[in-house]
Amino acid sequence: MFQNNLAYKAVAPFLVDPKTKEPLKLEADGFVSKSGAYEILRNIPRFVSSDNYVRSFSLEWNTHNQTQLDIFRNDKSSESQFVQKTGFTPEKLKGALVLDAGVGAGRYCDIASRWGANVVGVDLSFAVESSSVTFQDRSNVWIAQADIGNLPFAPGTFDYIFSIGVLHHTPDTKLYFQRLVPLLKPGGRISIWVYPNTPDYVVRAAWIPFVNKIPSRWYYSWCRWFVPFAARNKNNPYIRWISKAFPFSDQGLGIENDILDTYDGYSPTYHGVHSPEEVMGWFQESGLVDISQPSDWLTCVTGVKPA
Repeated sequence: MFQNNLAYKAVAPFLVDPKTKEPLKLEADGFVSKSGAYEILRNIPRFVSSDNYVRSFSLEWNTHNQTQLDIFRNDKSSESQFVQKTGFTPEKLKGALVLDAGVGAGRYCDIASRWGANVVGVDLSFAVESSSVTFQDRSNVWIAQADIGNLPFAPGTFDYIFSIGVLHHTPDTKLYFQRLVPLLKPGGRISIWVYPNTPDYVVRAAWIPFVNKIPSRWYYSWCRWFVPFAARNKNNPYIRWISKAFPFSDQGLGIENDILDTYDGYSPTYHGVHSPEEVMGWFQESGLVDISQPSDWLTCVTGVKPA
């Protein structure tokens, strides 16, 4: 059980029933409030009953549970993106209580926790199965299955919140972002990155209704065949044409990453695209201050809740 986990200890006083917002307390087999009960299964608290609209991610992250994590890749590709998309540093996060909203396999949770943060990683999908195993020996990581639009935390819980590449896969990107903001402590900082409305992402969005009609496992099997084939024949004029009509991943981070990323780009139920000005506007409407873009990645924005 996780009673001695540092991240759990830090967040425990702030746990509430996601439905009623009543305080939660830990019992032998789960968390209970006056009105509800939530089981703990395989040492993971379950604040939702299913993976709902994110089933494709349950397949994705339990298949590619190591593909993008620096500790398994033996490089710093994810750390580089984390810094660029959040503006966070080890000095800022050390000892802080941090929410990873959409933890997936733990790509960025790995970095924040190695920097010394106490990280609470939540995900609606069964990706929590893989991230829980990856971080089972890391005492400053606590994983829970929960809906980031209705989380089991009281207002003012976290010092830092980040959500990288997640909110655009919810039913309403802006609304789900706005539901995270109250969870910040006064003076706390939130950083997000969502899909920009650039040509490749717009083209991908147009494919989503079609790909969604294909069973996830069938589409994933096709990605495992097509992406290596395209990589071997990238100078073929037909492949170049396909790359414009159906942009597929070629990031230079290995074939497994490109298979994963091509699957990831088309399989989700929701695929929002947004302009930098639109995202900056969400931060302003939410009353955040010190709003900025930490790098030249479009639509990565960070801001602070006024003290």
